[in-house]
Amino acid sequence: MKNWFGVGTSTPEALVVDDSDVLRRLIEMCLRPAGFEVATASSGAEALERLSNTVPDLVILDIGLPDMSGWDVLEQIRSDGANAHCKVLVLSGYDDAQAEGRRLGADAVMVKPFRNDELRAVAIELAGPRLKPEAAEASI
Repeated sequence: MKNWFGVGTSTPEALVVDDSDVLRRLIEMCLRPAGFEVATASSGAEALERLSNTVPDLVILDIGLPDMSGWDVLEQIRSDGANAHCKVLVLSGYDDAQAEGRRLGADAVMVKPFRNDELRAVAIELAGPRLKPEAAEASI
C-alpha cells in the first residue's frame, strides 16, 4: 500500500478528519503510539481530496465539518469504489448518531467526549491484524 507520500508501507494508515486543530492533534497522539501513520484533514473537501490519492485503513470522521457534514463525506466514501471498503469511525457530539452512522455505513460511532484509550481500542479493532498486539497497550 502506498502511504500519503506515495511510498509503499505496511504500517496501517489513518485519516483524521476534524475541524478542530486540538482534536486532530489529540487523536493523532492517540494513534501514533499504536503504530498508525496519521494524516489529517480539517474539512470534508480536504478529506475527499486526500482520499482521491490513497486508501487508508481507517478514517476517523467528525460529523460537524465547516464545508459539508461528515455524513456527506461518509456517503461519498461508501459510494467511491476505491474507498468503499476502508473502515470509518464516526465521531459525534450527539447521542443519536449511532443509528444514522450505521444507516450510512459507518463501521463504528463514538460520542464526544471520548476517552483516549477507548478511541485507540476501537481504531485498533477496526484496523485489524496490521497492528502489533502490544499496540493496544500504548498510551499517551
